[in-house]
Amino acid sequence: MKIAFRRVPFNEAQQRTLNNMIISAGHEPVVYGTDMPTIDELRDCIAFIGHCPAELTREMKNLQWLQIPCDGAEAYCPDVYANPDVVLTNTSGAFGISISEFMLTGLLMMLRNLPTYMKNAAERKWQYVPPCRSIWGSTIAVIGMGDIGSNFARRVKALGATVRGVRRTPRPTENFDAVYGPDQIIEAVTGADAVVLSLPNTKETKQLISREVIAAMRPDAILVNCGRGITVDQTALIEALQNKRIGGAVLDVYEVEPLPTDSPLWELDNVILTPHVSGLDADYINAGRIYEICRDNLAAYLKGEPLTNVVDRERGY
Repeated sequence: MKIAFRRVPFNEAQQRTLNNMIISAGHEPVVYGTDMPTIDELRDCIAFIGHCPAELTREMKNLQWLQIPCDGAEAYCPDVYANPDVVLTNTSGAFGISISEFMLTGLLMMLRNLPTYMKNAAERKWQYVPPCRSIWGSTIAVIGMGDIGSNFARRVKALGATVRGVRRTPRPTENFDAVYGPDQIIEAVTGADAVVLSLPNTKETKQLISREVIAAMRPDAILVNCGRGITVDQTALIEALQNKRIGGAVLDVYEVEPLPTDSPLWELDNVILTPHVSGLDADYINAGRIYEICRDNLAAYLKGEPLTNVVDRERGY
């Protein structure tokens, strides 16, 4: 039986280690780059590690386990499988360091007016831009307290912020001064200097950051989103940014990607836009952790042991 790999950030030595594990267990490793395998090639595939298009999983009757090299699993939930018993695992825990650093970078740039200073520098303009704010003494609301949100909270807490969190099941959590449930989200964002999002794309999180939530934010608050674009009412956000109803935004994700060229977001001077790059597989920190998770899960699978990072396909994460 085959165990396939496609679009995985493994170096030659890492891939060789995985191949040897598979061969030792009596199976055949098959590695694809960016090429799209055919269903005939995958008919005997029992496990797939990497990006597997849903049109293939719908035909792979022998598939038992799908390991995706990313956190977001919405494309594979709840049911895109010929075999309903497929175990889906992700690489949650691989991206917390890099994405939290990205969030922190964007937030500091906005608080310190660096986008305006960079624009002024390009125009050779020497001009002070008030006000300058700090994370020290600020209040930051972190919506989504998983690996990414927790890593971010640890960093801003160390820099002197008061940190509020929102999670599905509230409970006291290290580095969070207060924790709220989703029904208390307006209370959580009220008075916060920044609202930072690291939410998955699920039925419950769709436009969780609603027009009402945005209206409750401070006029100088910064919104940072490196989770999923669908979790924010983007129309309401654009209106708030255009009218200077909030201070600004750092956006790495959007309702539609790539961001359409006619989106008003491109024209705003109080926004930092990046093309969904905060958690790239190619980042060496992410790639190393992705490999470790996939290697350990492969070892467990070959021994018939329980896998880690199992996704609840009904919840979507």
